[in-house]
Amino acid sequence: MTGLTDTVPWVAAHTALRVARERLWRRPAVTREDVPGSVDDITPAWWQAVLAADVPDAVLKSVRCVSGSNGTHFRHCFALDWNDAGRDAGLPANVFTKSLPTVVTRMIGGYNGTARAEGRFYLELRPALEIESPIGYHSAFDRRSLAGINVIEDIATTRGARFLDFRTHVTREMAEGMVDLLAALHGRWYADPGLAAAHRWLANFADWYRIGARKMKTEHYTGVAIRQLADALPPSVVRRAAEVWPATERAAAVHEQGAQGLLHSDVHIGNWYQTGAGQVGLCDWQCVARGHGSRDLAYLLATALLSDERRAWERELVQRYAAQLEAVTGVAQDANRVWDEYRRQMLHALWMWTITLCHSPLLPAMQPVDQTRELVIRVATAMDDLDSLDACLG
Repeated sequence: MTGLTDTVPWVAAHTALRVARERLWRRPAVTREDVPGSVDDITPAWWQAVLAADVPDAVLKSVRCVSGSNGTHFRHCFALDWNDAGRDAGLPANVFTKSLPTVVTRMIGGYNGTARAEGRFYLELRPALEIESPIGYHSAFDRRSLAGINVIEDIATTRGARFLDFRTHVTREMAEGMVDLLAALHGRWYADPGLAAAHRWLANFADWYRIGARKMKTEHYTGVAIRQLADALPPSVVRRAAEVWPATERAAAVHEQGAQGLLHSDVHIGNWYQTGAGQVGLCDWQCVARGHGSRDLAYLLATALLSDERRAWERELVQRYAAQLEAVTGVAQDANRVWDEYRRQMLHALWMWTITLCHSPLLPAMQPVDQTRELVIRVATAMDDLDSLDACLG
């Protein structure tokens, strides 16, 4: 049987042909059903169709692109000026788009399914969550071309959001706010079989990680990254590099056997923001999945906190998470068990960044190298501090 990795060149070639055709014969996006190949294909009629369909008197007077940047998606901010009927109805004046106009972005966000998952999160799950996170307005995806677009709230404008990164000093107060947000997120559908039944597209984290690992050869590239950073990592992690992937496999079991809830799955410091009012929030939901909340908790604390402050605060923050989750769900939480799973899930924080540092040459740089190196080091240091390999394999 042909392996998943063997399909990549064929899909890439097919996608390249579709992208070339789109550039030669541009097709304007006009109706709600149209999926723009790039934001250059968007017309005022499309904005009207996707944002004002329920407000017949609303008229889009003008639209302009305020800013743009490229990465795993092409990102653009738009300012929309509505007539009085549109403004009175609360139609969005500032939106943010994530699109897939190139072969590379379609292989990352389209072939891997993350763009579709993020769009469905915003439209199907976000309305039921009482957390600080952007609002979603529209999502569209073409399975043949792998083109896609998500239209969400431009929180930098609407909420004065300041986006965080590895250079941000996360205070104890901020860390507590982050932990509380995760407890609210995980608690909303805690141990609720209805989550999987109503949203069959939402993968269990164990399946999500295994499929992605086969597609991207994550085991191989994790080993490459550990060797590449050997001088900067704890000696115990380098010495036991051969045990890292078996431990990662063992750590996945809790997502199949433990109480499941909704996971963000990519809660590194770069996906957090702070509003103008000082509240911490979470964005970039393309890795959303079902699983055990310890995955997000470990990933957050290992990447967001400086190692010395993580060591000083993590016991109390894990206890706070358990108490908050118990308050949200009404289900008693064993803080010691949460701590044990927290230790194990460091393995699933590590590979998210080793594959970001070292990956197939067909993929672009997904994050700045200095951030990637720092986060691999932070997670590996946490693994060493917490004896995570022994917690998984012992």
